[in-house]
Amino acid sequence: MIQKNINENGGMTLLQLLILVIIAIIIGALSFPPWREYRKVSAADIDVETIAIAIQKYVKHTGGYPANLDALVTDPGVEGWRGNYLESVPETPWGGDYVLHQNTYKIGIAKNHPRVPEKYRIGGVAEISRVYHADARLGEKYWW
Repeated sequence: MIQKNINENGGMTLLQLLILVIIAIIIGALSFPPWREYRKVSAADIDVETIAIAIQKYVKHTGGYPANLDALVTDPGVEGWRGNYLESVPETPWGGDYVLHQNTYKIGIAKNHPRVPEKYRIGGVAEISRVYHADARLGEKYWW
């Protein structure tokens, strides 16, 4: 009977393990930036939806549109205002503020935001914004 030594051909060598770990690190490093951008876009999308809903409630209670986003947090002295529609005005995931475009009834990311990729700004090909007009469907998306 031939006895096989357990250490022969049993398991991975240290070199194989090292190569496997390096490959896993490379895959992780390559997938991190797209994942991080996806998370930021998702967060911004949720933020503008939340703000649009708050504006709709403000309009329902006061009969008019807010002059700025701060009117959703603190009483602007408008009749019918019923309390905080938002706990605070969120910042964009890239830092900075969302903007209220009263002429188009949109909430979104400013065209001149320094850290947001241009495609996500208002007017960009993947614009992150919502219509908040009372006649529009609640939170209607605009992707130009």
